[in-house]
Formats: sequence, structure tokens, C-alpha cells
Amino acid sequence: MTNYVETPKEKSNTRAIFRDSFQKNSLITLLSFISRYGVDRPYLGRACLFLLMSFAEFPFSLYEDLVYGSRIEATQLNEDPVFVIGHWRSGTTHLHNILSQDPQWATPKHMHVFYSRTFFTFERFKAFFASRLPKERGYDQVKVGLDVPEEEEEALLSYSSRSFYHAVIFPRIADEFFRRYALLEDMEPEELVAWQQDYTWFLKKISLAFNDYPLLLKNPVNTCRIAALTQLFPQARFVHIYRNPYEVFESNIKMIQIHTQNMRLQKLLPLEELQTGILQRYILMMQAYDCQSSALPSNRLVEVSFEQVRDCPLQALQHIYTQLNISGFTNALPYFEQYINTQKSYKQNTYHYTNENLHSVQQAWGKWIDRWGYQSPSTVSE
Repeated sequence: MTNYVETPKEKSNTRAIFRDSFQKNSLITLLSFISRYGVDRPYLGRACLFLLMSFAEFPFSLYEDLVYGSRIEATQLNEDPVFVIGHWRSGTTHLHNILSQDPQWATPKHMHVFYSRTFFTFERFKAFFASRLPKERGYDQVKVGLDVPEEEEEALLSYSSRSFYHAVIFPRIADEFFRRYALLEDMEPEELVAWQQDYTWFLKKISLAFNDYPLLLKNPVNTCRIAALTQLFPQARFVHIYRNPYEVFESNIKMIQIHTQNMRLQKLLPLEELQTGILQRYILMMQAYDCQSSALPSNRLVEVSFEQVRDCPLQALQHIYTQLNISGFTNALPYFEQYINTQKSYKQNTYHYTNENLHSVQQAWGKWIDRWGYQSPSTVSE
């Protein structure tokens, strides 16, 4: 019997996989961020827990890279994705959840984005991971589950230093990281290429997991990345959903305060600074969207309002499929209807508006309020 001897090429490939796996290890990214941006004293225990979890994951992620790495790299994205975009709290999740009922799509799920490095390996342990999840998101009543669609930016956070969502963990870098990794400003060409590689790596892995089905992706950050995405995917199509900006403002305050409380390693900024950041980032995002979306032909961009999707979902879906020349609406219709029927008991959040906040939103976002024809809320809390 002849013993197998690894060739120099195979040894080189193994070393390259180990090096790439090490670079994608969240432990390295987390250590560098802690060193650079610091951890506030109340969160030192949480930081140690995060580091321990990242360390424990590394052997599994290395194993998965050795088994699947070459297949991921060889995967071709044969059809450009459909991107659901819109500012946070504009209804992107609701629209994405409905669209993903169409079985023609490959859509990242909770398991994929929160275990982006290891979901092939951990598939057999889904029941264990599912038992550890809350039933709903803390800032609204949207259901949570391992098979619920999620946004790929969450995955990027777990293996790349080039994600805006690091601001969830380190709130003081929000403005810096928004300009750098959402607007993609002030980036050297080499770093932009690295971001493209990080981003497409996960999309290839999802495509491999779903046997090359076309990708349906939802990511609010992509609202201001249209130009960069069309460089990667020249025929990409976009669904932009918008919502009453007065509601969007209040909802974002609530989301940041509640959603980040179990993840952040720094204290939130004072409320006034938090509100100013929300107002400014909305302006920057929508200005980028307006500029970049103008280059898209009408069959690659469709706009719908949250109210249309909420009140007349099937008509809104048919409009999306028709304008973007997406086939299969009739086949998907029973799946849409079944999901929509399960959502009839869902209750939207209600908000308490103050004159001060309404004035701030009108002053900052009046351009889009007027464009979409929204009115200021009639009920105001003193």
C-alpha cells in the first residue's frame, strides 16, 4: 500500500487557506478594534466573552475553509442579484420577507449570516442554535428564527473589518465608518478591492449553499452603494422601499437604543448627538441614492412605499416583478398569499412625536418628505 504524500502545490494551497482563514477570523478583527477604539468599563466582561467565542469558533471555521474553500472560490455568480434597499426602518425587512417566499430565490438566512464562517459545519446543530434565539426582535415584533431571511451586512461584520455594522459594537465610530464603508469614501483602491472580495466571498458561499439559485439580498447599507454594486454586477436590479420620514426617525432612535444594548462595547452617545447622527446619515444616504440611482434604467430600479406594501402587498409585488422583468410571479403568488395571511395579526409600533423632533425632521429631510407626499403627524406629545 502506497502512502499518500502531499505535493508542494497542495501544501501551498493548504497554507493559503490557513492564512485566509486566519485573516477572516473574527478574533483578529475584534482584537484590532478593541486596541484601536477601546472598550468602556461596563462592557469589559462582554468583550472577554466575545473574544472567547471568536477563539472557540476558529477551529470550526478553519475546518470549513479547508473543506469548502476551493469550491467557494470557484463558484460563479451566474445571475446578477436583486437588491432590496432603503434606509433602516423603512420596511426593507417586511418586503424582503415577502419576496423571499418565492422559491426561485437564494436568500441568506439567520443561520448563514450569524454563522457565516461555519454554517455548513453547524447545520447539524440547528436545533441547538434555534433554542437560544429570542422569538422576536427587541425593538419591534418581527419574528426571529434560523430560517428567517437576514441581511448580508451582518455576515460581513463577522469576518471582515470593512463593514459599517462595526458601529453597532463601537458606537463612537459610526460617522467614520458610515463614510468609509457605507458611502465608500476616502478609500484607497486596494482597500476598495479588499471590500469587494470580502463582500463577494459571502455571496459565493450563499450561492453554493443554494445550488446557484439567483440571489435576493436585503441590505439598507447598499442604498448608498449602487455605483459600487453595479461595478460588481452590471445587470443588478434594485427595489427601493421608502417610508414616512417622521416614523423612520423615531423608529431609528428606538432601534439603536434597544437593538445594540446586547452587542455594544461602548456607551451610546448622548440622545442629542444620537439624533443628529441619524439626521445627517439619512441625508448622506439619500443624496448618494438619488445621485447613483439616476444612472439606472427603469427596468433595473423600482420604488415602492412601505404603505403600499403594507396595505396592498400583492399589487406592490406584481408592480415590482413587472417593472424589473422578473418572471414567475404567478408561480410565486400562492406562497406570497400564504405568508401575508400569517402577518395579519402583526401590530406596527406607535410613536410619540414632539414638536422639536418634528421640526428637526422637517428641516433636515423636507426634500424627501415633499417628494413622497407625506404629512406631519397630527398627534404631538408635549
